[in-house]
Amino acid sequence: MIDEAKQKYYSSNPEFQNKVDVMLSMLRSVGAVPYRRKKLNGHVHKLISATLVHAYESNETIRMTTRMLVTFHDMGVSTKFIEYLDKAVQENLLKSDLSKDKAEGNLTFTDTTTKWLNTAH
Repeated sequence: MIDEAKQKYYSSNPEFQNKVDVMLSMLRSVGAVPYRRKKLNGHVHKLISATLVHAYESNETIRMTTRMLVTFHDMGVSTKFIEYLDKAVQENLLKSDLSKDKAEGNLTFTDTTTKWLNTAH
């Protein structure tokens, strides 16, 4: 899903990029991703936002089958993804079917996140 989101983001689809920007704004507003390090890690923040938007548009559940950092590293994905997703669950942007404060199991979008993404064009 991450690779598909990356391709979609770089395909210059303005509607998708706008939704990514909305998602990123939501993540930053609750502190799920830091705004201070956006020059250094902005690409990671955009990628997690694009992955979430891609899952949303595809009507897919985000399945967290592992929390092992080495797995993310081996896939070439920032190990911060888990931390960012945890914070998104804690701040009620995502729901986990297994935990109230960790990104474990199946992650789905809350009504608030769905509302904001539906209004982005």
